[in-house]
Amino acid sequence: MKEIKAYIRRDEINEVVEKLQAAGAPGVSVIEIHPVGYGYEANRFEPHAARLVDRYRHLAIVKLEIMCGDEQVNTLLEVVQSSCRTDNPGDGMLFVSDVVDAVRIRDGVRGQQALRGGRTVATVKPVA
Repeated sequence: MKEIKAYIRRDEINEVVEKLQAAGAPGVSVIEIHPVGYGYEANRFEPHAARLVDRYRHLAIVKLEIMCGDEQVNTLLEVVQSSCRTDNPGDGMLFVSDVVDAVRIRDGVRGQQALRGGRTVATVKPVA
């Protein structure tokens, strides 16, 4: 299993998530972040006395976390890259890490099977 972390512009999130789901991503977590470094520059017009978070607030960046099978990783990377690439600075970054195990808390299912939802639909019987 793999974990993909994608740092992209916030205005691209809807399109990217829809394309990831269409490509078979088991799930996507979206986290708003405030990047510092790695080429992200603070607003040069703000006074240096501003608090760090305030100076970087204008950087509308989100982090996507995607857990997937080894066979899916290249497809999902291509989806993100093709959706976000403008050939300009700030297009984002992609990182891929190995995942040793996954455990679904509800039922203890482990491994890649734990990424496959396993949702049950509750049925309600009408009261007679």
